[in-house]
Amino acid sequence: MNQRKAKITGLGHSPDTVKALELLNKPDNLLQVIDLAVPYKDRVVSLIGITDRDPERNLGDYQNMGYFLLTENHERKAIVIDPGLRESEWIRDALGIQKCDVIFTHFHLDHWIGYEAFSEERFFASPLCKTVLTQMVGVERTGKSIFMEGRLSDYHRRPVPLRAVNDAERLLPLRESISTVTDMIPYYNSDFGLEFFELPYGQTEGTLYGLLEADEAKILFASDLFVMINKRIMVEPHYAFKPAIMVIKDIISILRAILGKSLQIQVDEVTERYLERIAQPDLLAMGHGVFEFSKYQSEIAHLLSELEDLVRIYSEHII
Repeated sequence: MNQRKAKITGLGHSPDTVKALELLNKPDNLLQVIDLAVPYKDRVVSLIGITDRDPERNLGDYQNMGYFLLTENHERKAIVIDPGLRESEWIRDALGIQKCDVIFTHFHLDHWIGYEAFSEERFFASPLCKTVLTQMVGVERTGKSIFMEGRLSDYHRRPVPLRAVNDAERLLPLRESISTVTDMIPYYNSDFGLEFFELPYGQTEGTLYGLLEADEAKILFASDLFVMINKRIMVEPHYAFKPAIMVIKDIISILRAILGKSLQIQVDEVTERYLERIAQPDLLAMGHGVFEFSKYQSEIAHLLSELEDLVRIYSEHII
C-alpha cells in the first residue's frame, strides 16, 4: 500500500495541467482543489476535484466537488463528472478542455447546475436522472416539486441559495441530448480506464457509480452515498421515489459491497459482478471530497452496523 500511495500523490501531471493547477489554486479564486496523478498504461490520468468556496457564488451548504479527468497521449482528452460549479466556463478554459464527456451521477442540482459550460459536449446519465432533468420540471410526476420553499423537495434539510433556484428555473428542462447509462449499458472510456454504471442502491434512485481501475489504484466514484460532517461519516438519504426504510436498506447493501461483506440480498448476475468489483477501493471519490478508504474503513463499518440496527428496530418494534 505504501508503494501505491507514492504513485498517486500528485506528481506526474503534464506541464499544461501543472500550469492550470497553479492558476486554480490562486487564493483570490476561492477554490478548494485536490489533484492526483494516477498512472494508467502508458500515460498519467490527472484527477482534479474542485469545490467552489466563494460564498457569493457557490451553492452554500450544498456545494459539491466536481471532478475533472485529464490525460494526454497523442491529444488532450477530458471527462467531467458532476459539473456542479456555477460560472465554470473559466475553469474549463483554465484546464484547457476542448472536448469532453460529461457524466451526471444523479439528478440533484449540485451535480449538474454548471453544465452550461459544456453544453456542446456528450452527456451521460441514468434513465431516471435523464427523465428528471428533461421532463420532471415544476410539478413532477410523483406529485412533488423539485423546489419547495427554497429547498430541494426530496428531503434536503437546508435551503439552497436563491441564485441556485433561479439558475435551475432558467436551465430546466435540459434541451441537450443525454445518453442513457444503465447496468446493461455502461459508460466506458478506455483512455482513462473508467467505467460508469447504474446500481439500484444509494442516496437516491438513479445513481451512477464509477470505477477508475488504474495500474496502482482502484478509485470508486460513489456520489453522495455518505458525507463527511465535522470529521464524521454520515448518510443523508433522500426519499423522492421510495419509502425511507427501503432507502436505508439500499444504503446498507452498497456499504456491505464496498466493505467486501456478503450482500445478504438476491441480485442478478450483472449487479452482483459490479458489487464485487467495487469492494475495497483504494480511494473513494465522493460528491464532497476524496477519502482514502483504508483510513475510514472502520468508521464505514460502524455506520453500517448502526444502520442495520436501525432497520432491525424498525422491523421488530414499529407497525
